[in-house]
Amino acid sequence: MNTNLVNRAWRRGAFALAAAGCLLLGGCLEQCVVWAPDGERAAVLIDGGLRMCGPDGKLTEVLVPGVCRVAWLGDSQQLVLARTHSENAWPPIARALGSERAAGLVAKGESIWQKLQTGSSWDQARPLFGEKEFNLLRIYLRERYGDALRAKLDAGRWDQCVKQTADVCALLMARRDGERIVPGTQLFEGLGSVKDIRVSPGDRAVAFTVETPFENQDRLQLMVVQTDTSTPALVADRVAVTPSWTADGRSLVYAQASGLPTGKDDLLLGVVAQRRVLDEAGRIKLDAESKPLAGVIFNDDSHVHCLRDGRVLFTAIEISLPISAEDFDGRRQQLFAIDPARQATLVRLIPRKHEAELPESLAFFDVSPDEQQVAFGSYRGQVSVLTLATGEVQKLQGDVERDGIQGAPVWRKDGALTYTRRAEVKGGKKPLRGVEVVVRRGDKEQVLSVTWPDELVNKLFSKDAGT
Repeated sequence: MNTNLVNRAWRRGAFALAAAGCLLLGGCLEQCVVWAPDGERAAVLIDGGLRMCGPDGKLTEVLVPGVCRVAWLGDSQQLVLARTHSENAWPPIARALGSERAAGLVAKGESIWQKLQTGSSWDQARPLFGEKEFNLLRIYLRERYGDALRAKLDAGRWDQCVKQTADVCALLMARRDGERIVPGTQLFEGLGSVKDIRVSPGDRAVAFTVETPFENQDRLQLMVVQTDTSTPALVADRVAVTPSWTADGRSLVYAQASGLPTGKDDLLLGVVAQRRVLDEAGRIKLDAESKPLAGVIFNDDSHVHCLRDGRVLFTAIEISLPISAEDFDGRRQQLFAIDPARQATLVRLIPRKHEAELPESLAFFDVSPDEQQVAFGSYRGQVSVLTLATGEVQKLQGDVERDGIQGAPVWRKDGALTYTRRAEVKGGKKPLRGVEVVVRRGDKEQVLSVTWPDELVNKLFSKDAGT
């Protein structure tokens, strides 16, 4: 079969879905409130800093700057933090790369320098490398050759070398000590950013997805590390952003692409796969191969969640072949369940009549503590709740055009739902605060953010975001 013809036929719908996926993968819809397992405290991530608040909404000052992701351990006292900072010097960047990758980059930098020595220009070397890789080479060459490099570049290109930075991300343990956060063991350091953190049942290990350092095509890797060590292991490459632990805390389930796209609009096949990563003692021991559970059209923002009864929930486009280009709607996703231990068939969980009441992209969802409901969020603000037993959908907030709301809906232990609510426009006047963070239980809502500063709350709202 000519897959190029198939890709061209489906490209319109696939591009719409890919665009939404890029927004989410880029961090546009993130958890700004992450409740501890006991529901007594929440980590609040807004404007690049970690704060804390209680059920009354009282917010602390920034306790740890530069935090982009957070996950709680089961004792509601310990956390895993992902912190990102910019580096302009080569030694810390080389450390974050690791000895093998750093050595490979140094060799490429030296090859560029040799070309410059023999008359080649900077612009001739630039197209040979991806953007991320060349940015790192700028830093290495600037520090290695200094004024000698400056003499070979014009002022603009030298200024780029001087100002070039790289984002370094560290994953570390931390614990609460009253209103303080005390950093602990560093579990991982690398370039790029951590996109998701999942602590295993029993708190023995942490799974996380992280950007690859400088490959030409952006992709994520799934890593696992024990909470009492700092030697992470690679579980899978080319994965979607959100993995999940099985109920026994020994295996990970995740969506994985079957290869790399040849073009930005091309459809890519993939699988929902399961791989055992811990032995009975909770030490890292990866099975030789993963076990495929379902075939999917791969999407970077695909979400997976393992229920305690063994079922696996995941989002995907629902299609059957053959299909005409006019019939293909690549924008709307469906929520599926598969039970690897009991049945090999997929179960579609959203009835057709309720699909329009949910966001087209189901890239973010959160399962309630009793596993009876699923909350969905979208970047344009839509919040809906699906009851798994009945298929009924309750829309709590509608989706509007050109509306940028950050802060995905998340559940608290008592079954209350926290989400970012759009402020009402009254009398045609723009409200001072574009959104509020609310806690909803049944039909009643409590404004959690009522005492939060205006400028902080408005960080969660941007009318022109995502356009």
